[in-house]
Amino acid sequence: MFDKQDSISRYLMALSCGAALACAPDTNGNDPADSADSTGAADTGDPEDTDESPDPPGELPDMGTTPNPNEQIPPPDAEGCHAIYAQDILPTFELEITEVVWERLMFEWNNGSALEEMGINPKKHHPLKEFRYGEVAIHNAEIRLRGNPSYWETTPGDKMQFQIGFHRNDPDGNFWGIKRILFDAATYNRHMLRDRLSLTIMRDVGLPAPCANSARVVVNGEYYGLFTNIEKVDEVFLERVFDDPTGDLFKRAGWDLKTNRDTSNKDRAKLLRDVESLEELDALLHVEDALRVYATEAIIPNSDGGWAGGLNFYFYDDPLTGKFVLIPWDLDNTFERFNHEPDGEYPTNPDPIVWEKWKTRGRPWYDLALQKPEWHASYIQQIDEIVHTGYDTAKLHGHIDAYTAQIKESVLEDYNKPFSNEKYLTKVEELYGFVEGRYAFIEDWLVCWQNGGVADAEGYCVAP
Repeated sequence: MFDKQDSISRYLMALSCGAALACAPDTNGNDPADSADSTGAADTGDPEDTDESPDPPGELPDMGTTPNPNEQIPPPDAEGCHAIYAQDILPTFELEITEVVWERLMFEWNNGSALEEMGINPKKHHPLKEFRYGEVAIHNAEIRLRGNPSYWETTPGDKMQFQIGFHRNDPDGNFWGIKRILFDAATYNRHMLRDRLSLTIMRDVGLPAPCANSARVVVNGEYYGLFTNIEKVDEVFLERVFDDPTGDLFKRAGWDLKTNRDTSNKDRAKLLRDVESLEELDALLHVEDALRVYATEAIIPNSDGGWAGGLNFYFYDDPLTGKFVLIPWDLDNTFERFNHEPDGEYPTNPDPIVWEKWKTRGRPWYDLALQKPEWHASYIQQIDEIVHTGYDTAKLHGHIDAYTAQIKESVLEDYNKPFSNEKYLTKVEELYGFVEGRYAFIEDWLVCWQNGGVADAEGYCVAP
């Protein structure tokens, strides 16, 4: 009978051995797993997205790159995005992964929740034998899983999602100036466009949003699948987007500090977290810019961002202005994710002001800002502007046409995706319809507010 606890113990021992999934017996014939700390204490791996590296297993081999990835870096695209995220390319990344590391990744994927319950991080970094893009080959990168472990093992056959770190064995290590590259494939993103299309809208309306396109991933010479290739919000992103990239970056989930770990001013983040008055809010946050993020999320709509009471976003403490900037992140719960009945968990066409998801983590800055009449009016005005520019139906249908034409063949050939080709084609058609329906709903919704409507006790617009 399969014993998950014993399997996990052997996995932990394998990590300490560094070469195989089961260590050799000791001189007394005992399995090293039997002598593991009875308290369950073990190397739990690095916390997600941190840069601390475990002690290397002995002397590392020569880890050169051919050619130097810092040479001949392509210029940014027309949007200012790094060339690897340009919309007119479908890059193919080749990963060479040893059998041992591949087995460890699969084990972590299939046991993510159980490992977390034991206090073990299932997103442990492992050595990547080779990362290749065209003629650029990098041999000292590391790979780990990404995403929410509670969803990993719920869908048999679901393909793994990865993050590659180029800087972990060499602080200056990079691929074309990028420290990290990630491949996202959320199970229910079945037309493969949620993040990519959402981030396109956000950049179109002037938000500091990551860049993204689609990418093919080949593992050990075999096509593994199509992914969303998303720019990581990190130091390199800050350098691209902000005039002064030296400020503190916090991920809202856990208020995790992502930059300046030795010099940060965490007291400012605490002030923002505990803000109670409009005056305090205005002093700490770029409110108008934050309202623009909320307005865009409300239109799309996005169930995991700050507008809906989720935690998937960042705050950047901009040294030039002395205020925090809201940065959107993780937009795979968008568009036709909202397909329930009006009283459902994710209703079709949620109200852009009132709706908040039932598992809300609170939205203090949004709620406080809308108490001020001027900001309430600004929020509605920004929704009007955004829906007629970034969310214009013809414009979005054009993006869907172009992106789908680019990736369709690769999606149909992706045999690791956890849904059928028929489901993929159906979801693409549903996306066209959802965009059109949401646009019409927002236009009707605006009529009430723009013709003298007032908020009722719950915040809904009541016509005069």
